[in-house]
Amino acid sequence: MKGVLPVLSQYNLSVREIIPVQEDVFRVETNRGIYCLKCANKGEHKMLFIYSVLKHLVDHGFKKVSAPVPSRDGSPLVKFGHQIYFMTEWVSGTPCSFQRQDHLTEAAKTLAEFHQKAKGPKLLPGAKAREMYRKWPDIFRKRTDELIEFKEMVLDKKSPNEFEKRYLSFADKFIALGEKACHTLDASHYRKIAKEAEKEKTFTHRDVAARNFIIGEKKEAYLIDFDYSRFDIRAADVVRLMERALRDEKWDMEKGDLILKSYHKVYPLEQEQYLVMLAFFQLPQKAWRISNRYFKGKYHWQEEGFLKKLMSAVRKMSYQEKFAQTFFEKYCK
Repeated sequence: MKGVLPVLSQYNLSVREIIPVQEDVFRVETNRGIYCLKCANKGEHKMLFIYSVLKHLVDHGFKKVSAPVPSRDGSPLVKFGHQIYFMTEWVSGTPCSFQRQDHLTEAAKTLAEFHQKAKGPKLLPGAKAREMYRKWPDIFRKRTDELIEFKEMVLDKKSPNEFEKRYLSFADKFIALGEKACHTLDASHYRKIAKEAEKEKTFTHRDVAARNFIIGEKKEAYLIDFDYSRFDIRAADVVRLMERALRDEKWDMEKGDLILKSYHKVYPLEQEQYLVMLAFFQLPQKAWRISNRYFKGKYHWQEEGFLKKLMSAVRKMSYQEKFAQTFFEKYCK
């Protein structure tokens, strides 16, 4: 809280109340309305990118977003000591629940509306973000090769622990799914789609979880928190939304159809995008992530924690496989 008041003095606002919401995120009530002040942790170049894309969206008519607020002198960011702060308008409403059909429908529609405008942003000087347009085939290949590498690491051990034994029992399945996903992506029109997206400079939200949608007074869904936004194909966002909505619902195909139907009404996906999406559904992403964190020591959980997460991923994987097969039959033939 120490740096908040000096930072807020840089904005043309009369502050009435400051309420901490999360670590380094504050709800600021003022004479001109309610705002969100965030202490940035993504680096100045990324925060400039976020400001740029939010301004682009608002300027191009996408209003279901937290509009960026410049400081008194027009600066997009405010620096205080070693910290960088970023302000947006506060979006009021109720939390979105993907378990509610009406919420999920509105979220899919809003994502489609966002994608219609998420092209060709004019970036502020110094603004940068990750470009994913041509990278997904290499990422699929790398993650599949790492699954193979993890298997070899266990085979080289004289006394593998319980997690490693369990990983080994499922490794061939993980690897086969990874290889299948790589083949599907290679057989798709991914490179053509990526080339067109790169030409249009399309960008995505990436973190399209329920927590990043707010349901407004008129029941419409607002999209917030662009911390992970980057340049990518829009199908990657649609896949992400479906994963977040379906993975704890046994990958219910009817719910998947609802998402696609709602999205399609606003901004239809080209037929060739569905095979690209299928590749994402086939990749054993969750199993790879848990294994990667374990074998590369990225997280310091207890072995029991890793094992619990691995087994959860395996259980959900069977539902995801069925979904991917049905998705192929319905959308890719």
